[in-house]
This record gives sequence, C-alpha cells and structure tokens, in this order.
Amino acid sequence: MKLSGCNLPRIMVVVFVMLSINSTSAVTKFNVLNFGAKSNGRTDSNDAFLKAWNAACGSADSSFIYVPKGRYLVGSLEFKGKCRSPEIIIRIGGTIVAPLDYGVLGKSGNWFSFEGVTEVSITGAGAFDAKGPSLWACKASNSNSCSFGATILFFFSFL
Repeated sequence: MKLSGCNLPRIMVVVFVMLSINSTSAVTKFNVLNFGAKSNGRTDSNDAFLKAWNAACGSADSSFIYVPKGRYLVGSLEFKGKCRSPEIIIRIGGTIVAPLDYGVLGKSGNWFSFEGVTEVSITGAGAFDAKGPSLWACKASNSNSCSFGATILFFFSFL
C-alpha cells in the first residue's frame, strides 16, 4: 500500500481517535435527586449532596455529580478528599439556594468547602443564590449585628 502525503494526516487522525477511544476510563454518574435532594427550594438537601459526594469520591471511576434544574436549599457543606475517584465533575443545571438567614452561612465562613481534593471541576449553566441582598442591606444599615458573610466556594488542598 502506497501512502501519499495527503493520506498520511487522515490516517494519523484515525489512529489518534482509535487510541483515545480505547484509553478513556469509565464515568459513573450520580444525580443528587437519587440521593434524596428536593428541587423545591424549601427542603434541606444537605444530606443528599453529601451522599452524592461520598459516592462519587469513593468510586474507582471518574465521577459526574449532576444537579438538575430546580432550586436546592443547601446550607454550609464540607466535601472532604483523599478520593478514590481520579476526577469529579459537578455539573449544576439548577440553582443552589442558601438558607434565608445569612447568618447560618456566616457562622461557617464557607458555603461549599472542598478540602484535600484534587481534580474537581464545577461546570454548568446553574447558579448559586447566596441570598446576598439581605446581608448587604444589613451592612448598609451600619448594624453591628451583621455577619461577615461566607465564601461561596472554598478549595483547600494539601500534598
């Protein structure tokens, strides 16, 4: 078989694609609804988010945590690492809603805290609704009773 200069790039692309397909690892999907999350914006979904994280973190496969459309009431959470999963992708399709009392998050300092983790990505068209306007109104009133607020996403990793 004679290889001409114009066929060689095509052959290289085909070989690259074939190698890529064979080298991909499995991805295990975890939907927060399957762990008990409620998308009504009123029911506490903390436990469901933690259960989804623990399942993803403990998986030997790359993991995908999905938060579908809807509103999910979630307070302060700590997602802890030393995960078995080589990669965790969190795709937010809905809105993660903070408790009405901004002091709840303010006491913890962080809303979503990722500690000791690597290879975590957060993506999607969803949003975090931290209920900021009520905190800013308190601060604008010069009240001394306002909390400092909270960091929405906090990542801390150590080697």
